[in-house]
Amino acid sequence: MHYDLNYVNENKEELVSSIKRRFLIPPIKNPVDKIIELNETIKKLRKDVDEMRHQRNVVSMKFSKQKEKVESKEMERMKIRKLMDDIKNRENEIALKEEAAKKLFLWLPNVISKETPDGKDDTYNVEIRKFGKIAKRNFEIKNHIDLGERRDLIDVESAARVVGSRFFYLKGRLVQLALALEMYSISKIAEKGYTPVIPPFMLKKEVYGGIAHMATFEDALYKVTGLEDTGEEDRFLISTTEHPIIARYADTNISEKDLPIKLVGVSPAFRKEAGAHGKDTKGIFRLHQFDQTEQIVFCKPEDSRKLHEEMLSNVEEMWKELDVPYRVVDCSTGDMGIRDVHQYDIEAYLYSQEKYREVGSFDDTSDWIARRLNIRYANNQGNKKYVNTLDGTGLPIQRTIIAIMDTYQDKDGVIKVPEVLVKYTGFKEI
Repeated sequence: MHYDLNYVNENKEELVSSIKRRFLIPPIKNPVDKIIELNETIKKLRKDVDEMRHQRNVVSMKFSKQKEKVESKEMERMKIRKLMDDIKNRENEIALKEEAAKKLFLWLPNVISKETPDGKDDTYNVEIRKFGKIAKRNFEIKNHIDLGERRDLIDVESAARVVGSRFFYLKGRLVQLALALEMYSISKIAEKGYTPVIPPFMLKKEVYGGIAHMATFEDALYKVTGLEDTGEEDRFLISTTEHPIIARYADTNISEKDLPIKLVGVSPAFRKEAGAHGKDTKGIFRLHQFDQTEQIVFCKPEDSRKLHEEMLSNVEEMWKELDVPYRVVDCSTGDMGIRDVHQYDIEAYLYSQEKYREVGSFDDTSDWIARRLNIRYANNQGNKKYVNTLDGTGLPIQRTIIAIMDTYQDKDGVIKVPEVLVKYTGFKEI
């Protein structure tokens, strides 16, 4: 994991503003100023070490050529030992200062776009557009868990018994619907020039710290212990598909001609949902284990805005074809991810709840991740720059199933399969 203290000095005002606009509580007072102070101290200490090493070399050279009596040589030997001790002490001090600076640097959020609306939470999100007419029904809409249990399609009680709450068994034709949604979304996004990827489902902590804001995110991750007899380190189960896909490019230099790199991943994801106690506890909306497809893009900074809009458009096209009412919102500073410069959400209308619920997030993280994972590209002049990374939900499989069950059920509880999915399921109703 890399950190760039000069970046803080160059973007001081923007970082201070971003912390304030996000309503963040810093770990210490004035963290940006502290990082700059530590950086200056580290530079001075390194200069001192360089000077002491020079002195040591001069004394060592003099000592090697010295033909004087033993007492004189012993004095020079003591000078060398003293310099070596001073160098070691300075290097230890540098290491401590660097560790403190690194910890603060990794806490820093990304700089926010000027276009992002200010606000403490999602109530300040700004609606951009809506799609679809909310139909009136002459029967009571059954929520997905009541309908799923009655039809023997979802079993959360057995899952709770064998593993705990917020897990589930999916059964029968809902399994085929889930797989159909994966294939449909991968196919649709691949048609746009995105290469499909299945990533590993775990990451090393050091790597995860370059991708996620661990100060606020680590509590949401499941830790997997390593094998003690082999010295294998602990890992974390991935909390979203883009994390291991972005990590694949750590410490790499990408040729400018290969940009943008467009990928679509598919995987399960695992989250403790820390802080979500009491929210959506019934059913399969908020889970510790879920499935998703995800778009990931690496690009030059000047292409970031255009590709952010493209990812959003790709997924809007799918929700239109599924014919589920939805809306797009511009996330406020307090609701967006700490890594993000700008974030859009898609929210599908759930008839059983009579409100829109989040089914996708689209994040422009600029060079926040690339700077930490050291992902660069060389421009035409041969200068290396950090790439921009973007990620956006394809389809969250379980939440999409809920939206379909809400939108397509009839008064008898039969669920019609959206026409666009029939070629993947092989059947028209559940």
